[in-house]
Amino acid sequence: MKTTTGLLPFFLFCGVLAAQGAPSSTSGKDIFRAYCAACHGAAGKGDGPVAPLLRKRPTDLTLLAKKNDGKFPGAEIAHELKSVYQAPHGSPEMPIWGPFFTELSPVGEALGTLRITNIVTYIQSLQTK
Repeated sequence: MKTTTGLLPFFLFCGVLAAQGAPSSTSGKDIFRAYCAACHGAAGKGDGPVAPLLRKRPTDLTLLAKKNDGKFPGAEIAHELKSVYQAPHGSPEMPIWGPFFTELSPVGEALGTLRITNIVTYIQSLQTK
């Protein structure tokens, strides 16, 4: 069983990310790589460099449509990313991104919503055929 101390590299990664600042791009791919790929992997398969340190393997995001009768659950993913509650994320190991994306700029909620929309669109592009 992994302990919280096993998450030290993840928290260090987050600290480095915060020190570097947010990507100026609103591209879903850029945001995904900056904030999601550490756990979910660059290709979204749940195999990022931090994944082995987590108690629960990150979701393979490339299989979301396949697991949902071929329909990509974009609205549900956006809802989960916007959520301020931990429960939708499945585990306290997944950061709650909604408020974070909103706070990244003075424009606030509108830009946070755009970021989430773009991440969801990017994740949709990763779906296995």
